[in-house]
Amino acid sequence: MPSPRVTPPHTAEPNPAASLARARRLPSRWRSILLFVRTDLEAVGRSWLCRGFLVASALVTVLELKGMQAEQKVASQMLEAVYVTYLLVWMHGVIFIAGGALAREIDCLNDAILCRGVTRGEYIVGKLAARWLAVFAMIAGVLLPTSFWAIRQDKLVRTDEGYVTSAARNTKVEAWDPKKIFAEVGGTVKEMTLQVGDAVRGGDVLAQLDDRAIFDELETERRAEENARNEVNNARRHFEEATRNVAQAEDALEKAERGLIGKDLLSKVDQADRQTDIRSRKRDLKNAESELRVAQNAVPTAERAVENALARVRDARRRLGHATVTAPVSGYVTEVLVHPAQYVAIGTQLFTVAPLDEYQVRVPIYKFEEFKRLKAGLTAYIRIEHTEYKGVIDRLGAMTQPDRWGRDSNYAVVRFKGDGTLGLLGLPADVRLVLPPPQTRVNRVTALLNVLTGHSAGDSASRTASVTMGWMLVGLGQVLGCAALLVSLTLTMLMLFRNALTAILSVIGLWHISNLLFDFAGLKEVSYLEMVSTLDKVLGGIAKPWDELAILTWLFGFATAFGVAAVALFVSRDPPR
Repeated sequence: MPSPRVTPPHTAEPNPAASLARARRLPSRWRSILLFVRTDLEAVGRSWLCRGFLVASALVTVLELKGMQAEQKVASQMLEAVYVTYLLVWMHGVIFIAGGALAREIDCLNDAILCRGVTRGEYIVGKLAARWLAVFAMIAGVLLPTSFWAIRQDKLVRTDEGYVTSAARNTKVEAWDPKKIFAEVGGTVKEMTLQVGDAVRGGDVLAQLDDRAIFDELETERRAEENARNEVNNARRHFEEATRNVAQAEDALEKAERGLIGKDLLSKVDQADRQTDIRSRKRDLKNAESELRVAQNAVPTAERAVENALARVRDARRRLGHATVTAPVSGYVTEVLVHPAQYVAIGTQLFTVAPLDEYQVRVPIYKFEEFKRLKAGLTAYIRIEHTEYKGVIDRLGAMTQPDRWGRDSNYAVVRFKGDGTLGLLGLPADVRLVLPPPQTRVNRVTALLNVLTGHSAGDSASRTASVTMGWMLVGLGQVLGCAALLVSLTLTMLMLFRNALTAILSVIGLWHISNLLFDFAGLKEVSYLEMVSTLDKVLGGIAKPWDELAILTWLFGFATAFGVAAVALFVSRDPPR
């Protein structure tokens, strides 16, 4: 039988006091802080002030966004209005939430700390961290989902270039300015191998018509041209001969007149003979001049006959060239209306060739308010299955037309280029049209908000830009930085005055004059009014990144500095008993 186990002296049970002391030292400093953070967060969750702040801010934010969505505002304007509301209105709620951190324990603060068995530093750090986390969670819990929603809505209804209409679904892709080819000469189709869908280049032969009759006509006209040229040569020879005859007749007349000079020495018979000769010479000259005029007039007539013959030859050659039907542009054949051995008359349509990689879509516009804002040259986005193309509005319809469902609507013709892929014709496409911003009516509230935010009618760059995820986080970071600064400042004032109402009122006063204080300190960009006036540029992505990061650094730096001051004041005042 085994002997009973004897416990050595060095393993004996310690006394109860030592066990309690060792158990008290088990929680580390950070664990104590975490326990305080959790306890204070539970108290915040039970606070009707925090619940009311969360519900009211969420409700107002949602109403703001829905109202601006109905007015087709872009995400930058939506988020700017929401963030500005937080900076101008809801920061007062943050001050009240931070000011109530010690409300329940302000009268018995030292006893509360001692009964928990923690240091004053652990207590105040836990309170500060819990209020930071609570405010961050309430603000981010509202702003993050609404920001993502606004950005998603922005991508659905607009592009980087401005507003867009609601998408036109299943619009058919058509060829841009298709070229219809007609027969310019009559004849039988002698050769043709094209089919619908064949790709052709400019100048390619599409069909060959029977050109034998035209060729025979061309040979006839060429012979007629040669005959006309011979007639011109004959007319010129006759003209030259008539010119010589006139010259000879003039010489003969001159000689006859010289022979009559000494008529006193001649007998009457000789004088009569010579006068008869002169009259005969004059008749010969008159006849020669008449023949010269006839020959001279015959030359232009013969030359005009040559020109007419040349014109008929050129016309025959042109018609002979038209017997070979060629493609006017590069593209692909969309219609073939003839077949080999078919006789075609002049003016008969033979083919239709769609230009290569040039398309159009006819987009119905059902809202007349949107149609009034459209104009030629605006950008359009055409999505065909999983590929998106960029085009422009080429023209607008002057009157309504029925769509394929029979509904009357205005329409816009959008022109776009493909990517070299065949087969786009006839496919359904979804089209989004970029619209200029609508004209907003400035009422008193809008005018006051524009004064506060520093907006004017020329702020089109920031009001039409899309919000990216990075710039949205920068804007949200500025709101959270202001909240962190107010929480730390409120706790610092609470440590100074040990009165919640006094601390809250003092921080509200400091918050409203902080713009002057920051301006005096040379940090104007850190003031909340300056952030309000530049939020549109931040969300629009046209601000300088390093300047905005510097603002975030200053905000969270001041928040940390005031937090350290609050901890130091709390630890240094009223030491534990």
